[in-house]
Amino acid sequence: MIYLKKMLQIINSAVSVAVEKTVERIRAEQLPRASEPPAANYFRVMEKLLYNYPALKKIVSDKEAYTKIEWQEKSKDIVRHNSNASWKSKEDIIEGMEREREAEYDITVRQFQRVERVIELHKNRKEFIVIQMYYFDETIDGKPRPADDPEYTWAEISFQLGRDEKTLRRWRGDIVNDMAICLFGISAAVQQ
Repeated sequence: MIYLKKMLQIINSAVSVAVEKTVERIRAEQLPRASEPPAANYFRVMEKLLYNYPALKKIVSDKEAYTKIEWQEKSKDIVRHNSNASWKSKEDIIEGMEREREAEYDITVRQFQRVERVIELHKNRKEFIVIQMYYFDETIDGKPRPADDPEYTWAEISFQLGRDEKTLRRWRGDIVNDMAICLFGISAAVQQ
């Protein structure tokens, strides 16, 4: 009988320790770690991409301008000597920098094309007009507005489309969320 009580105490103690350790581990996994970056707000990231889409489109349309390096002459008064470095001519340095810029350009173009495919996927939706007017600063017929015109307000967009602001804001939220899911995948869907 004493042996049985002793065994029960040992088992209860082992179960208690196991439960405590399990609870500690679950809590630790649920709390964000300091080393982990905070979760991205995919809606806001998608909005930034949409705001910058027209400028990005201009940038990737001209590879030569993107990759061109302007050589800045340094002051002749400052002389730095590095005995370990191999000497390179100005042309070699510029050529190396241009190769690096070309590699950056290729990455930028690939990322831009991903965004562009998502936008193309959603162009036929009725809500897309809000994206054009609010983010791309285009008219109802999709033409760019003059650069000196102020950005559209929700009241102006509402008046031009004949819809109330609440509906247009909901349209924007719906389509931006859908675009974020297409671009960022399951993480964006879970976040919503």
